[in-house]
Amino acid sequence: MMADVKSGDVVVPGDQLCVIEELIPSFGTYEKDGIVYAASPGSVSMDLKERSISVLASRGRPKISLPMRGDIVLGEVINAFEQRAEVSIVRINEQDYLSGLAGEIHISNVTRRYVKSMLDVLQVGDIIRAKALTTHEIPVQLSLVGPEFGVIYAKCVKCGNPLTLTTHNNMFCLRCEHRSTREVATDYGLSFGLETQPALAPKRRPYDRSRFGRGDRDGRGGNRRYDRGGGRSSDRRYDRRRTRPRYDRRRRD
Repeated sequence: MMADVKSGDVVVPGDQLCVIEELIPSFGTYEKDGIVYAASPGSVSMDLKERSISVLASRGRPKISLPMRGDIVLGEVINAFEQRAEVSIVRINEQDYLSGLAGEIHISNVTRRYVKSMLDVLQVGDIIRAKALTTHEIPVQLSLVGPEFGVIYAKCVKCGNPLTLTTHNNMFCLRCEHRSTREVATDYGLSFGLETQPALAPKRRPYDRSRFGRGDRDGRGGNRRYDRGGGRSSDRRYDRRRTRPRYDRRRRD
């Protein structure tokens, strides 16, 4: 066995443990470029029968390993920029991860529609549900694409009051009446006792036909007068004789 450590050794995150050909990563470990590293502090435990290596917490309790591609994670947005957002992961597949694993969301992994800025769909303090795109990597690349993924709880950036969902991605603060948008999951707020209130959605301005002329469908004023005969105003008079060429009879040959 060519492992760099043995069972019982105390390690910290980032310590090299072995190569993937020797032992496969398990709880509290991850693999990068064929090398297995410690993902959390603790003591090394090797299972030669299963050919796996893990890092255990105090009293021999297993630590959660780094997410794999397809895992469902919950986290809090700690930084939001124009093109990306940083997330502190607190739960992996319904298991708490108390150490706050680092995750990252690129703007291209938020939704299939065009998003100009990450700040239009996420804000610091939002609680999100996401899907892991990478396996045993730090930071974990996350995706919000899909109806079950997105923001599940958000607060108003002005007063800190929980935001109420009105219609698709439209949010409303019941305290200060501030409006904003988020990329929400289909079950937004249900786990936190928040109900969707479509009646608070922003209302569209009614179309006022009195501002435009009746029967003028292209939106131009009905008081304008157009002469169908070539588009010239009927008030103007043109002398057709002036348009004819004049000839000088004295120059005739």
